[in-house]
Amino acid sequence: MDWLQTFSDHYANGITAVAALAALGLAAATLWYLQREYASKHRPYVFPAVLLEPFPNGLGCVVGIAPQNVGSHPCLIKLGSIRLHVGDETYETPDTKDWILLGSQGVLVQMPARHVNETGTTKVREGRYRKNRVELAFVLHTTSVERTFPESKSFVFEIDVSGARPQALFRPEWGT
Repeated sequence: MDWLQTFSDHYANGITAVAALAALGLAAATLWYLQREYASKHRPYVFPAVLLEPFPNGLGCVVGIAPQNVGSHPCLIKLGSIRLHVGDETYETPDTKDWILLGSQGVLVQMPARHVNETGTTKVREGRYRKNRVELAFVLHTTSVERTFPESKSFVFEIDVSGARPQALFRPEWGT
């Protein structure tokens, strides 16, 4: 009961201490919430698109990767492990060595990823390979400008060369 008497004698100091602890807890919760909100707004939001440019005289196309920043802040990107599979043959493109700044206002950066020539297109159409399709697989590395929120994602696209114009189809189920 001695502690109750001491508390009663120093009631104002006790209430101040309890209020200070409550304020400290509220400040910590607010800081955690603001950090979470900042992180969700400043992290990169990048999605790749595969651009196909058909050859003017004949079958085949030039394949390119165009990462698009759909977030509200610029970010850094790097492409790696770029592999174009034409049937049973695999063609690799060297990785980008440096990080590329990708703006949020629709700046188009296109990375070449080889081409599908007339012979490859004909062999896929005629079924001369064990795996008669064209695939583009790559890894997209992203990070914020402050070098926080690093992320790496693998993407696989099928390039349909059976029609008059080639088409790129996203195939997440083929991911590596």
